[in-house]
Amino acid sequence: MFVKLLKYKLLLSLLFTGLQTFAQQPVVKVSLDTNVMLIGDQVGMQLEFTGAEGMELFWPNLPDTLDKFMVIDRSPIDTLPGQPGTPVTLFQRLLLTTFDSGLYTIPQIPFYYRMPPDTSMRVIESRPHYLAVHTVAVDTTKPIKPIKGPRKAPLTLWEILRWVLIGLAVILLIAFVIYYLKKRKNKEPVFRLRTRVQLQPHEIALQELEKLRIRNLWQQGNLKEYYTGLTDILRRYIEARFAVAALESTSAEILHDLFEKPGVTRENWDVLGQVLMMADMVKFAKEQPGAKKNEESLERGVEFVNQTAIIEAQGTGHRAQEEIGKGGFQTRPSTTAGLVGVGSKPAPR
Repeated sequence: MFVKLLKYKLLLSLLFTGLQTFAQQPVVKVSLDTNVMLIGDQVGMQLEFTGAEGMELFWPNLPDTLDKFMVIDRSPIDTLPGQPGTPVTLFQRLLLTTFDSGLYTIPQIPFYYRMPPDTSMRVIESRPHYLAVHTVAVDTTKPIKPIKGPRKAPLTLWEILRWVLIGLAVILLIAFVIYYLKKRKNKEPVFRLRTRVQLQPHEIALQELEKLRIRNLWQQGNLKEYYTGLTDILRRYIEARFAVAALESTSAEILHDLFEKPGVTRENWDVLGQVLMMADMVKFAKEQPGAKKNEESLERGVEFVNQTAIIEAQGTGHRAQEEIGKGGFQTRPSTTAGLVGVGSKPAPR
């Protein structure tokens, strides 16, 4: 009785082992979309490999030609979705074509693999497939028709636009050549450069003074910046108008140099002196003048520019107005007096 039970147990063990081994064996499948095709048509072929998870597979590297068939396209190797722990299926799709009629055989395709920890290489092959390629049926009873020429494609918008642009370019080129020859015959310049209007010093100064007024610096408490900008505008005007190095001079030196300048009257000299004195008091003595003083300083700057300006007749280069106060003062102020003497009689030499 014991011997019979042992035999049954051994038989079941061998059967279970065989089933387990059989379940681990991989399966390959090669399929065609069709078994019959016309010459020049395309047919799809799919390669599939199903094996246990963890199995090492060496995918077949097929050449570009299989018997009479050419491989014109191949997809990347992909995996079919499945449940964890179940066999894994890999597949690849090929696109074949041929230009010879006949009955052809797709040969067996080998798949090499290993089953770790076993390092031995194993191989499994697909079964061969047959594919019939037929030519197009020709009715020999009918006459041979002439070869048709290529069909003309309709013109696109870009092709029409391209020819329009080329035509316009040719017209413009012809017009330019005619214009050039005409100008050359008359000895005239082909292109006339527009002369840039050169602003006079007083025009530049008045524009800058207006910009300074719009900035509202002293209204925002920026007194030093306001008076610095005001005096810089006047200094640049004096340099351009009277050829005096005003940007590099002190207020007293500017007044000293302008004292005998033609075009500067005693009244002009006093107005400028009041603006410079107030600016120096703000910048160096931290004076805080009121709103009225600040507005008067800008107005005096505008007044000085307007009364000492030389207005050129437009397009002639001649003066349309005599210099104001031509001849200047007959006495020269002391440079050591600073701004104290503004408005009083200048000291004699």
